[in-house]
Amino acid sequence: MPQCDLETGAGQDMTTAGNPQTPVVDSPPPEYKLVELESPFVLVSLVRQIAQRLREPKVTVPEKYYRGEAALPVVEMRAWYRDLPNLVQALREKSSDPIDIFNRAQEMRRALVTAIAAFAAAAGAWFTKSDAGLVLGLIAGAALGRAVAVLCFKKREHPPDIWQDYKMQRASWINSLLVHAVALAALTLPFYIMRMLKPVEASKKPYTTTSVVLSLPPELKQMHGGGGGGDRTPTPASKGKIPEFVKQPLAPPMANVRNLIPKLPVPANLAGPPQLKLPEMATNLPWGDPKGPPGPPSNGPGTGGGIGTGSGGGVGSGNGRGFGPGDDGGTGGGIYSVGGGVSAPIPIYKPEPAYSEEARKAKYQGVVVLWIVVDAQGNVTDARVVKPLGLGLDEKAVEAVHTWKFKPAIRNGAPVPVRASVEVTFRLF
Repeated sequence: MPQCDLETGAGQDMTTAGNPQTPVVDSPPPEYKLVELESPFVLVSLVRQIAQRLREPKVTVPEKYYRGEAALPVVEMRAWYRDLPNLVQALREKSSDPIDIFNRAQEMRRALVTAIAAFAAAAGAWFTKSDAGLVLGLIAGAALGRAVAVLCFKKREHPPDIWQDYKMQRASWINSLLVHAVALAALTLPFYIMRMLKPVEASKKPYTTTSVVLSLPPELKQMHGGGGGGDRTPTPASKGKIPEFVKQPLAPPMANVRNLIPKLPVPANLAGPPQLKLPEMATNLPWGDPKGPPGPPSNGPGTGGGIGTGSGGGVGSGNGRGFGPGDDGGTGGGIYSVGGGVSAPIPIYKPEPAYSEEARKAKYQGVVVLWIVVDAQGNVTDARVVKPLGLGLDEKAVEAVHTWKFKPAIRNGAPVPVRASVEVTFRLF
């Protein structure tokens, strides 16, 4: 009878390999021992759990990687230049679709016809011995050959895609944009309306406002413009006084009157504002050029009537019915006034002047009036204070006005310099 080992054979049937009739000896049942563990206080356990959660890193990778139980996989992209051969090969591959093969053949025929037509047209233009004709012939031949080739060698269309009805429509993004715009407007419109209805509180900061008034300063005793005239007399214009200014003169002044008995006597005048008074008027001399030499009466070598070396029926060397150098009436020359074919300059860059520290501390406010000259390039070349305010505000206004930019005034299609009045308002609220 075989022996059995009770220590190693517990829980197993002890049999002999070649004898299934060997009796089985049962092993004794295992013994279990109950062990009591002391559980910590609830707060202590809670603190330990929180500390354990804080010590664990906040990562999204599997736990085995950041615990050091497994090596991190190495991920590295291939260099872009290593894929260039594959890209070139993919571009060189041709589709095996019968329709694509037929279309490639048609395109080669089109290219051949276009090249033949361009060569023929260039050869024909070459015989004209003109370089420009050669280039034009080449372009025209290529265009004509391409048009004929497209008509003769037509391509086949691919059958329609069975899924085309399920593709995204071209206008879908427009509809989406409109829907989002309406939704955004619906969300922001109530806040905008509430902001508009909310009363505006008065600001405690100083601010300035400016306005441009295009007119002549009342302090100026002359309007920049000018005029001239004469009757082509070889002798220079004789010295004399000038007549008064009116808005619409009827007759030009003349130092040498040829018609001593006119049928309708008309007083001689110059074009300009009636309030314009010049020292050249207050003399006892007859009509003439105040800058001319004394001598016998002469209208001068100018043209168009009047007196002087200019033209237009005025007095002086300018062009117009005024006095002096310049154009279009008045006197002075060089700088124009708005009106009479001269458009107004338009400010395109007008930064507001800063408030002076003295005026801010004294809570001083008011209006500064300036007269500026805007040249033909739209820059402010001159700025004079005609109504000062004081406490440094005049200097601030002049400093700011010199940085302004204008669209220059236009006369006869060309930019001209003009004079303008500027009012700068300083306010404290």
